[in-house]
Amino acid sequence: MERPFFRKKQHQFVHTYSVGAGNVFKERRKMELGDGLFQSAGDALEHFSRDPVAFMVPTLLYPVFLLITLGAFLGILFIIFMVLTLVGASGEIMIYALGGVGAVLSLFYLLLSAGYKGAMVAEYNNASEKGEVGLMHFMRYALSNSGSLFVISIVKMAIIGFVVMPFLLLYYFLLIGLWDGWTYMFGILALFLVFIIEFLFAFSFTAYVVRRVSPLTAMIISFNFIKEKNVKALLVYGFYGLVALSTFVPILNIITYLIFYPIAYTSLILFFKSR
Repeated sequence: MERPFFRKKQHQFVHTYSVGAGNVFKERRKMELGDGLFQSAGDALEHFSRDPVAFMVPTLLYPVFLLITLGAFLGILFIIFMVLTLVGASGEIMIYALGGVGAVLSLFYLLLSAGYKGAMVAEYNNASEKGEVGLMHFMRYALSNSGSLFVISIVKMAIIGFVVMPFLLLYYFLLIGLWDGWTYMFGILALFLVFIIEFLFAFSFTAYVVRRVSPLTAMIISFNFIKEKNVKALLVYGFYGLVALSTFVPILNIITYLIFYPIAYTSLILFFKSR
């Protein structure tokens, strides 16, 4: 027959062990949350240090091709304007012509910019795997995948517009002029909603490049991946977001963009591939 004394000691031991195990689990959970960020960022830094030029080249090509494309499209609009001026077209015809052509060119610009962004992600992925990188590979990937990547971009922009626009309309038609604080409140709310949507699509380009799937599948993979990794994914994306915002700081933005931006984006890719 077991004595009450031993039953009391046994109960105390089980309680102490449970509390200790719970504390250990909480500490381990905290370490695991940080491990996702530190591991991916450390691996990205290691890959970048091994061959920084392979990461800097696509980082430079992306804005260069954006500027070249923008300049070419503005040149087309200028040529059309000059032709219409020479033939003596009326102001109304000129507005319609330039507006219509400008809308089409804007659509093409978004199409190509999505391809350039995807090509940069593909180059980061290739550089981390010691694969092929360079100007021709960048252009081939951008032109051949711009349509699929444009689908991801346009869906994201449509969702942002659908979510944010009601708040902007409510502010403009009902709340404007009532209290200056509404401007800041709605601005913060709009930025928060945009951040959430951007976070949900954070791994869609990466999924498309790494998994070589359709745009819809890439978006679904991104949503499911964030649902699975949640806080870890938020920490990694938060690191990337801070680096991306720091590229707007004058003077330091060139160094930040050429060095820290490819490291931050490569950490997103490596974190996704470590799944």
